[in-house]
Amino acid sequence: MVSHCIILIALLVAVGVATFASKSAPQDVVDPTVEQFKEPWKMLPKLYDYDDFDDCRRGNPDFQYSVVKVHIVQNSSSVLWRQIKTFSSDPRHYRRDILEIGVCLDRCSTLPDTNSNHPDTVRHAGKCASERVWRNYQLNSTTETLVSISSTHDDQPPDTITRIFNFVILSILMLIVTCTVIHSIDCNYSGSLIVKAFSLSENLKKLGSLSSRSRQDLLILDGARVLTMLIILLCHASIPFIRFPLKNPENMEQQFENFWFPIAMAGNTYTVQIFFVIGGIVLAVNFMDHIKSHPEFRLWYFFDRIVNRLIRILPVYSLVILFQVSWYQRLKDGPMADRYKDHCSENWWTNLLFVNNYINANEPCLQFTWYLGADFQLYLAGTVIMMIVWRHISNEIRNLGYYLKVYVTFESNAGNYFFGMITGIIYHQFIGSGRKLESVKKFHLMFLLAAVFFISMNTATVFLPRDQLNERSMVLASYGSLLKASWGILASFLMFYLSFRPKNLFAMFLRHPIMLVMSKLTYCAYVVQYTVVYAIYRNVTTPLTSNAFNRILFTSAVLFITLLMGFLLHVCIEVPVMTLFKPIFAPKRTNSVVPTTTGRLVDDEGMTDAKRIIE
Repeated sequence: MVSHCIILIALLVAVGVATFASKSAPQDVVDPTVEQFKEPWKMLPKLYDYDDFDDCRRGNPDFQYSVVKVHIVQNSSSVLWRQIKTFSSDPRHYRRDILEIGVCLDRCSTLPDTNSNHPDTVRHAGKCASERVWRNYQLNSTTETLVSISSTHDDQPPDTITRIFNFVILSILMLIVTCTVIHSIDCNYSGSLIVKAFSLSENLKKLGSLSSRSRQDLLILDGARVLTMLIILLCHASIPFIRFPLKNPENMEQQFENFWFPIAMAGNTYTVQIFFVIGGIVLAVNFMDHIKSHPEFRLWYFFDRIVNRLIRILPVYSLVILFQVSWYQRLKDGPMADRYKDHCSENWWTNLLFVNNYINANEPCLQFTWYLGADFQLYLAGTVIMMIVWRHISNEIRNLGYYLKVYVTFESNAGNYFFGMITGIIYHQFIGSGRKLESVKKFHLMFLLAAVFFISMNTATVFLPRDQLNERSMVLASYGSLLKASWGILASFLMFYLSFRPKNLFAMFLRHPIMLVMSKLTYCAYVVQYTVVYAIYRNVTTPLTSNAFNRILFTSAVLFITLLMGFLLHVCIEVPVMTLFKPIFAPKRTNSVVPTTTGRLVDDEGMTDAKRIIE
């Protein structure tokens, strides 16, 4: 029954993804009146009307190009305005009373002899845009200039922070090349710690090594993390299409209208909850194994875990942030680049303090890394809770048989993290006592109910109100909490079940050596994904056509480059730093083997092969 349940869930996800990626075939309509009602966007103003930026730049060495936001003025006597108002009132449609127009000023009737930042040039671009709207639609408008670009727009010398990044990268590359050569010729210095840490050949061996994974019952967590990471990365790669200027925005609107769209959005929003469940499970198992092998528990364990965690995540994290405040600001081309602005120059410190999910969350540095802040906070809280529970009620433990407010915050994600902790405690008790899954009466029934609850909660998103409610709704708030909890409950049951069924086909897939190797790259890939996703879109200079080919093309590019950069960061930064710091912290730990928060075992110094629970 459980196997059928898993297959049913997999089929549901597969059908949803296939449907989301598909495109309804257009139907031939002869009657223009019928066409007007079935395809109303054809009668409306063009949402994104951009002059060709590359032609503008090639045609004049001193070109000037502006992007103007046009607000159409209400005109009740206009039939077109009434159509615009009706179409835009639907929350799943783009507002057609607000247009974006890209203006090559060379094509305007008069061109002021000023630079692109001069107020006269800005007013001139707005006037050109308004004239175009009137000429095409006979509607008045007001304008605001979003972007102004000229031939000297990007002629800026490198600043100090950029020079620092260049120096850091060159130093790392020189160190890696030198240590790799020394290690390969096997000279007197080949055995030194620095050479071993930065030798590329040595780090590649560590990446491919599976010898440290002696805890076979938790290997599924590595595969689950990789699979979830890939799903999230694919979702993040497609998100910019919603915000990017499109030649056919009606294609996106048609997807918004489909009945399955709310279900797909729920999956896009709550897939990250699987990571919180995994984090809770492995934190609990790690802690329980530690106190089992260290009856004389000491407070140093808490600080030791924090230091170990920071050493692992901060070097790569800091380097990516340094890139964001230096080269990312320059890595752009064309009028669409500023649409994906990053705020690392002002708010980098919130990331390094892991409070970026609370402080300046509406102006984030590396937006996708809100998870690292929430996960670090939950890790601290979870560890403290386990310590308190262990000290006060340890006997009872042994007998245990939307975005800013509801997405990125600590408290809104704590429930599923704690579900994972409870699952980890129960799992540890089962392993310690030698109990089997069959000893739990009606487990399969409970698992089936969790699956039904999950499917029901996500399917019910179809019936959510389309319009924004004027008043708060306790019913919807309760439903939202249950929807998020359904992901954590099902994931907890699934991980618990697969841990006791290593020969299950899905469990074997998650435990495959390729998945275990890729799991070492997941943290670095997650940290760098934001840079890759938006760096690609920041260099597209013309509106795109929303179709399957472009989505596959951009998604594939994002996936390939992200995994490549994750690989380089892992072997060049993460592994070398851990190799260097490992001997420093080894004397503080006793010789033991306990599981880490990734489900892998630590060696006798207590350092994991790779500690990374991501989003």
